[in-house]
Amino acid sequence: MEEKMCGIAGILNKNNLGVTEDLILMLSCMHNRGPDGVAIQVGQNKPNCLESSELSMPYVDGKFGLGHVRLAIVGGKFGRQPFTSCDGRITLEHNGEIYNYKQIRNRLQKVHDFVSSSDSEVILHLLEEKLTQSRNLLEALRKMARILDGVYSIAVKDNKTGEIALVRDLLGVRQLYYSEDPQQVTFASEQKAIWLLGGNKSVKRVMPGHAVIINNKGNLREYRIAEPPKTLNSNTKNFRYNTFEEAIRAYKRALTLSMKKRTEGLDRIGIIFSGGIDSVLVAWLAKKMVKEVICYNAGTPDSSDILFADKVAKELQLTLKVNTITKRSTQEMLPKIIHAIEERNAVQVEVALPIYSAMALAKKDHVNVVLSGQGADEIFGGYSWYPNIVASEGYSSLRDHMIEDLFLLYKETLEREDKTTMAHGIEMREPYLDKQVIKTAFNISPRLNVKGANDQLGKHVHRKLAEQLGIPKEIAYRNKAAAQHGSGIHFVIDEIARENNFDESRISSRYLEDLENRELLGSSQRYGFKYGNKDLWLTSPHIQIYLDRIFENVFGKSSTFIDTSDELNLLTNRIIKKI
Repeated sequence: MEEKMCGIAGILNKNNLGVTEDLILMLSCMHNRGPDGVAIQVGQNKPNCLESSELSMPYVDGKFGLGHVRLAIVGGKFGRQPFTSCDGRITLEHNGEIYNYKQIRNRLQKVHDFVSSSDSEVILHLLEEKLTQSRNLLEALRKMARILDGVYSIAVKDNKTGEIALVRDLLGVRQLYYSEDPQQVTFASEQKAIWLLGGNKSVKRVMPGHAVIINNKGNLREYRIAEPPKTLNSNTKNFRYNTFEEAIRAYKRALTLSMKKRTEGLDRIGIIFSGGIDSVLVAWLAKKMVKEVICYNAGTPDSSDILFADKVAKELQLTLKVNTITKRSTQEMLPKIIHAIEERNAVQVEVALPIYSAMALAKKDHVNVVLSGQGADEIFGGYSWYPNIVASEGYSSLRDHMIEDLFLLYKETLEREDKTTMAHGIEMREPYLDKQVIKTAFNISPRLNVKGANDQLGKHVHRKLAEQLGIPKEIAYRNKAAAQHGSGIHFVIDEIARENNFDESRISSRYLEDLENRELLGSSQRYGFKYGNKDLWLTSPHIQIYLDRIFENVFGKSSTFIDTSDELNLLTNRIIKKI
């Protein structure tokens, strides 16, 4: 694969006005996503490409344009996007990675001319093939999605019909946003590229497993194109793996293959390392597959995560680098983090901060790819409230909630972490979100992972595999704190907010009594407060208002995102007292 992570953007002007100037502006603010090269294609012109992000290309114009900035992990100039198919019918750009692209290419290259070794070009020719076998672009996209194994956001134009499709993978591991107004439709990998065009740009996300189809008149419709595997049918009562022995054997096979896919061709790789079993297992396996593995962490000097991560790294002979976070560095980072993740939600900011800080070290080391432990809690039953669901509603309800949490991961976690790592030009990969790992995990009886109402650990198949692979029991069975508390960040931000005159005295008592609204601010999707410790969901209102102010300073008050964050706008506007 020639380029991995990147940023994509595009504009369709409904009034036949030129888009080049705005497209260049959008790409310029996503420079971090593609420091190695940039290209735009406007109308039927050939792409204009550069090896750096100096956007001083010859001026071309038209009513539709695609733009692309790239981070090159392996390869050279022939991986530049957008690509146009052999027959000239489709033009495509892609952000992500396709893990079965070699197998697909071996079949396609018999009848298609390839100009690169890029997985993005494989998607192009696969879609070109499916389009000739289909009634329309939507049908072709559905056929394509059934074949691809990977994570992706894609923008494609059918040059015959004028249709444009914005496509996102099943779990939403790679995000794509869009906005529509009477003048034009815009889309990009990050919201800020759309907000930058001015006006009150209300941004929507392309939903996971969906395609937004834009016709040649600029009208939009959204369709589901990717279906979850049958394993994730919530009505399933018969499980393939009902003993630890068979479950561990199947899981080991799936996870090992997932890790090989995500480390192939790399001599060095980073790990987002908390010392918890999810990141420990990833690091342990990576060490067997990659020549140089470097673990990264960040937190306050005496935080539990830092102390334990250091202990674990020494015991397992892993290289660990730690960025120490102070009150001063936190205050300096907060605007940068909010700019990166495009969020003011307190929990999102607090979780992003240590990762953002750790990735600064990875960037200094010229590490381009890091592995994450995200997804293990959802597929193996690791959340603290899961045992209470078993006690009150049974195992079938537990499985329903696990599936629900997996498909909400894009909103709570994946978008934030992609933007956090890509703020430093680093690609994040998620071994636990591999298609086969997920199928295997949901073929395991949930009784093996969550043993009942008193089980405070969960993920027992996951932990037992780690133990079997040689990870000491005290590490495999450690119960880890939430990221913002384990790193010590929450308490630092609390102190900073108070020093900036944001405290409880500025918040209305009505709001302080409104538990459900506080839950919304703390975590817009989770339902866990109904089953567990409510304190886990209580965001300190004065911290939230402080972060709101920073967000407005960074992006302005008119930058909006149509989602539950609209409810957040209403809440915070209602509760702030006039000063």
